Amino acid sequence: MLKPYVHLMRRPGARAFFVAGIVGRMPISMLGLGIVILIARESGSYGLAGAVSGVGVVAGALTGPVQGRLVDRWGQRLLLLVGTVLCTVALAGLLVAVRADAPSWVLYVISFVAGGTRPQVGSFVRARWTHLLGRGRALQTAFALEAVGDEVVFILGPVLVTALATQISPYAALAAAGALGLGGGIWLAALRASDPPGRGAADGTEKAPLPWLSLLLLSIIGLGLGATLGSAEVVTVAFTAAEGQPGMSGVVLAVWALGSMLAGLWYGSVHWKAPVERRLLIGTIALAITLSPLPFVGNILVLGAVLFGAGLTIAPTMVAVTACIEEWVPPQRLTEAITWTVTGLLLGVAPGNAAAGHAVDVWGASDAYWVPVISGITCALIASVAVTFARPKTRFAHN
Repeated sequence: MLKPYVHLMRRPGARAFFVAGIVGRMPISMLGLGIVILIARESGSYGLAGAVSGVGVVAGALTGPVQGRLVDRWGQRLLLLVGTVLCTVALAGLLVAVRADAPSWVLYVISFVAGGTRPQVGSFVRARWTHLLGRGRALQTAFALEAVGDEVVFILGPVLVTALATQISPYAALAAAGALGLGGGIWLAALRASDPPGRGAADGTEKAPLPWLSLLLLSIIGLGLGATLGSAEVVTVAFTAAEGQPGMSGVVLAVWALGSMLAGLWYGSVHWKAPVERRLLIGTIALAITLSPLPFVGNILVLGAVLFGAGLTIAPTMVAVTACIEEWVPPQRLTEAITWTVTGLLLGVAPGNAAAGHAVDVWGASDAYWVPVISGITCALIASVAVTFARPKTRFAHN
């Protein structure tokens, strides 16, 4: 199963930008959880905590396509350097504002700046794989490897955040997230040999048409996935706290990510004959089914088992989304197209966080798990529409 990944790591420069990409993505799994823990502890409101976290996610979603277009045109280095520095400064400001008991609107503004300036490292690394490998089966394996990398981030990040928050301070948890993002972003920017060259301003890139209907539906699927993942994370934090074991939230979320990582490794090692659209539909349906027991879970051990099972569906579904993009969009606009689906994912996380936080405040942790369950069902319904009505006639990949 690991042989295709060994071959990928032997490609020139691949190991360096893969590892740098993991470090640079660590804030993805740390910031939301860290903000929820910090603000919920300081204010006593999961609703406020989820909303502040969600604002940062929305900001990242809004700037994602702009980042993608700029990178396709000018390369990644400058945006990585400027973005990581600005994001780190904004996170430092958020820590100060929370400590000073600043008004809620101040927290929203700073969170927006931090989220909007954070580089879309995952999209950038996937573009580097495309530049290195070209299109075909090896690239599909690379996308699966990146999904595994995402899950490594979501295994390590929650554990690190909760360990720092419970053993040292919630402020230390957010500071660590900022430091890792800064270090990973600068490291990736320094790897200039693997940076896809910008195509300049007058090469006709914008004239290469995007299949907007197909891309819109893929982005909406991403939105549903984001709402599912974001809401489940917030409710899990509240559930473990209600069970008297708040430090277990990171462990449970890591178990969830472990299931996704193992499924991603398997998925990327298989030479699939089924169309990517069918794989996408099966993945979303499986996710909805495996999430359905969550509102009925009675203890942390069973919760971990259910989330592990649900995790087995996440990476394959995300890889199928990226594979659809790779087949459906012209190569000149690949980074921009990927960031559109990331935008959908992030836009889903924001209302998912907020809705879950509100549901916890009103209904309690167990019943609040209906939020990710309903989100997962909706995502499967949207996927069924996308694969039926939105497949473009033109294909750009040959597996």
